Amino acid sequence: MPSSFSDFRRSELFKPAIIVPTVIMLVFSIFNLTAPPDPARILSSFELGIVNEDVGPFPLISTKAIKGISKSLPFRVTLLKDSNTAKDALLKGQVSSVITFPENFSQLALSNKNLSIGVLNSQHLTIAETQIASQLPSMLQMALSTFVSNLRASRLNNQSPDSGMLVTTNVETMFKAKSLASPPTPFVMSFTTWMASMVGAILLFLGTRQMAFLNRAYVRTIVPVMTMGFASFTLATVVTLTTLQWDVFLMAWLSVWLVSVCLTWLFLGIFEIIGLSALLIILPLVQYQSVLSGSVAPVSAAPDWLERIGTAVPFDAIGAAYRAIIFGSDASLPFIWLSSAALIGIVLSWGSAIFKGRMRRRW
Repeated sequence: MPSSFSDFRRSELFKPAIIVPTVIMLVFSIFNLTAPPDPARILSSFELGIVNEDVGPFPLISTKAIKGISKSLPFRVTLLKDSNTAKDALLKGQVSSVITFPENFSQLALSNKNLSIGVLNSQHLTIAETQIASQLPSMLQMALSTFVSNLRASRLNNQSPDSGMLVTTNVETMFKAKSLASPPTPFVMSFTTWMASMVGAILLFLGTRQMAFLNRAYVRTIVPVMTMGFASFTLATVVTLTTLQWDVFLMAWLSVWLVSVCLTWLFLGIFEIIGLSALLIILPLVQYQSVLSGSVAPVSAAPDWLERIGTAVPFDAIGAAYRAIIFGSDASLPFIWLSSAALIGIVLSWGSAIFKGRMRRRW
């Protein structure tokens, strides 16, 4: 139907419908993959303030504990004068969290009694600092419990405590990231797939709304294949250049192309039946992909109501397939679900066009 494309080219939304999906994948992927977060740098930028109120006996056990914390935890350590100074430093963001050794720390450490230290956190700092600070109490509890246990055991045996690590770890990583851009790449692929599909479907729906019924159904079926093909090609290129994984280009391109085309067909079919009011369902679904895709965290970590949705519909299977492409793990796209989504969208688009065309001729 050559006339269908001629009609579509005359629409004011022709260029946006063709270009915008590519722009979304290009801009979002560049901004997220050219400045990926470095976990080691994030941890080393965490400034831990320490207030030592311990008074004895000499030498202070707390001083040895502080030296042990500095060696075992990947944070920067700042010694503060008192609790008021610590609160002021935390308020100004000069430190990320504060721990306080009580005045009887050494005395209790050498006894058989339990002891505690104070931890002062604040959630007005950056997300990374807040998350690390929330995990700090458990890390300190484990590290200091080991330190005190070693100290007491050495005292009973009349031996000097061993300041080194009693247990070392032998770490083996199965699927190791080849660059800093690799870990966030599955999330970027998943989110841009859904976002580009939604925006592309909206523009294509509006740009073809005034066309003849069968012509617009034809255009809505063919154009997504072309636009998403080029958009996914662009995304795969950015992924390849930023992760330096040249072997993933073809699979990244084809998988994003397939998923985005199926989603675009589904969205177009829903828009054809319900209209743009379908955005009340589609837009939240797209925005919640950071949780439902399983790319940032497991779906089981989501709120209960989102977990139930993610369990009923395997959105995370797409994220798992994208992770498999980047890391070489074992997962594949949910082809049955994607085929069903594509079929529903095409049936809705063509079925509505045929039905409305017959009704118009009848009247």
